[in-house]
Amino acid sequence: MELELRHLRALVAIADAHSLVRAAKALHVSQPALSGLLRRVERSVGGSLFARSPTGCVPTALGEDVVADARAVLAGMSALTERAGARRESAGAVRVGGYSGFLHLALARWLRDQPWCPAVRVHEEQDEARTLAALADGHLDLALVYLAPLPDRVVPDGVESVVVQAREPVFVILAEDHLLASRAEIPLEELAAYPWADDPPWTTRWSAYLQDVCRQRGVVLDQPHRPQCLATLLDLVREGMAVAPALATREDQRDGIVVRAIEDAPLWQELRLCYRPGTAIADRVGELSQQVARDYANRQGCSAAFDRWWHRTPAGARR
Repeated sequence: MELELRHLRALVAIADAHSLVRAAKALHVSQPALSGLLRRVERSVGGSLFARSPTGCVPTALGEDVVADARAVLAGMSALTERAGARRESAGAVRVGGYSGFLHLALARWLRDQPWCPAVRVHEEQDEARTLAALADGHLDLALVYLAPLPDRVVPDGVESVVVQAREPVFVILAEDHLLASRAEIPLEELAAYPWADDPPWTTRWSAYLQDVCRQRGVVLDQPHRPQCLATLLDLVREGMAVAPALATREDQRDGIVVRAIEDAPLWQELRLCYRPGTAIADRVGELSQQVARDYANRQGCSAAFDRWWHRTPAGARR
């Protein structure tokens, strides 16, 4: 007789209950039926698996080995079942990638409430090239990415995009008691007099763009800090140890940090909603882009710097 999962479950139930009667009740079978099953299993393995004792039905030496093996097999089957369930759950889930500040979560929240979206998976990645490669390879379904205005092509073949903001300015964050915090707009040259916290120079497309703009304006940034974590960067700014570039949609006056515009907007990025053609997401890209545009417009009030830019810039120039 080949042992089946029901046989293994019965052995574990008997070992746990220390009683054939209690095990039968737990398994919702009769005690004679369970006794017959145990006898068949014992014939199959070639020895007695349980013995009577003052404490009830206890495993023999052979029984201890068989029950231990049964537990291991059942645990393995349970893990396989859980993984299969997770795969079924994630099948059809919309995987949202990129790094776009509040919009990333706003889009995920909206998707979660759509009847056609069974689940949402959020994948955050600061490197837009890696995000777009994952999208092209099918590991993501859509992404919101910022692209610095550099000549090299970063959007791979097989990925299409909708421009959300064609020329979004890059702002700067400072400690609320910083000497420059009283200014609504601060020249880049004056900001460069203070330590910056950002990507190391020339290590990312953004850092290469930043260095190029500074070179064109005759500015040299002091970048003594190399934070890898956003929380560390914000702590450096909050303590007045650094200033740092920030997305235009960042909220002002949060935890001792303020948002200010850089005079003449020398730094800017393009924000895109990216997807693969021929997919379910591509069929809904119009609906998605409209929702992102609504979320973006509703960001008014996050800072005075954002509001000034929003109202100064014609809608056609933003898209």
